[in-house]
Amino acid sequence: MKKFLTSVVALHNVNGQLGKWPGPIIEAESLEEAKTWCLNNTQYLFVEQEILTVQSSPENNNLN
Repeated sequence: MKKFLTSVVALHNVNGQLGKWPGPIIEAESLEEAKTWCLNNTQYLFVEQEILTVQSSPENNNLN
């Protein structure tokens, strides 16, 4: 399952300016499915991008 970063656009509670903040990470099979999930469940969230992860072992971190 892929992971997608979401964001929310809202008014700042101190200065009243419109801003964009990171939202929760959601899981979906595709970008379209993630967007549909947001529309159906939390209409204030927007899908930003897919999160790609890179795993490395400690042995590969040496720059000798």
